[in-house]
Amino acid sequence: MQKSFLGKCVIGIVIAVVSVVVITAIIETVFIVKASIKKPKENATLIVLGCKVYGEHASRSLRERLDAALIYLEENPDSQCIVSGGMGEGEKISEAECMYRYLIKKGIHSSRIIKEDKSTSTRENLRFSKKIIEERGLSKNIAIATSDYHQYRASKIAKTLGFSVGAVPGHTAWLLFPTFYVRELYGILYQVL
Repeated sequence: MQKSFLGKCVIGIVIAVVSVVVITAIIETVFIVKASIKKPKENATLIVLGCKVYGEHASRSLRERLDAALIYLEENPDSQCIVSGGMGEGEKISEAECMYRYLIKKGIHSSRIIKEDKSTSTRENLRFSKKIIEERGLSKNIAIATSDYHQYRASKIAKTLGFSVGAVPGHTAWLLFPTFYVRELYGILYQVL
């Protein structure tokens, strides 16, 4: 009888833990989706958040962010753009430099692009970009170009810095989405806790 009771307790605990994980994931997913569909204001200051660069070439995730940024910049010709990202391990140039080159190659005039090349995290991307916005008198209405799954966490950080935020989401390839999505769920929990 004791074994039966102990077994029921273990099963109950496992069910409770799984339920909490599933409910948390559902709630976070709702926040992620809502953040990624929030339209930015016209001609907002666009901040493109960095992502992995291989040598001097943008990773697939970074290209997805940049392609979303490109569409916004073409539709909002008075928008200024801050490309934000330092240089990480295995990168020959900063993420900001890589993004700058990509956008120039796609036809965005260099006068519209400002490089922030010191940051190493999303918080630093936005904090250092805020300093540039203040120094140059740019609009504090911002549009954040980042991966769709990353919009919620990025916008939460931006709001703590006093920004009004809209999303310019890069759509993540379905093959990569599960890995990045699960990692982002942990990132949100880490930020909250």
